[in-house]
Amino acid sequence: MENDISVLYKEYHKDLYGYIYMITLNSFDTEDILHNVFLKAMKGLETFRGDCSLKTWLFTIARNECLNYMEKNKREVQMEDINISIGVGDFEDKLVQRESVHRILQYIRSREEPVRSLLILRLIEERSFVEIGRILDKTDVWCRITFFSDKKDTYRVTGK
Repeated sequence: MENDISVLYKEYHKDLYGYIYMITLNSFDTEDILHNVFLKAMKGLETFRGDCSLKTWLFTIARNECLNYMEKNKREVQMEDINISIGVGDFEDKLVQRESVHRILQYIRSREEPVRSLLILRLIEERSFVEIGRILDKTDVWCRITFFSDKKDTYRVTGK
């Protein structure tokens, strides 16, 4: 059992961390939630029915943990929470990029669940609509329609 969890951790840690971070925009919160995800996975691994892939199951746990954590903590996103490195040279371009990323992330964060998770899973994690539907307990048709109608709003925010 312990070996199973370490294999899952090695295989899915990076993807789950990225997904959770896009919701929380804070590395400390992300680590706390990720810890809870793997604790729940460890407790529930023996009862995993196999109705979906392990990755989908873990993302579903992560989504639920994010919802619980954000509801309990009601945390607002601050600009300093977004770690985008700005190096020497092309400072102005990187500043514009940082502001664009900030607007996009703020837009995604402003959306209610499950649309927020839909946008993160599709735009950042590049998941299929079928997999997103399983994670969100929605149909892939709902995911497609919602994504494409919300995408128009995203273009308005980014100016692209």
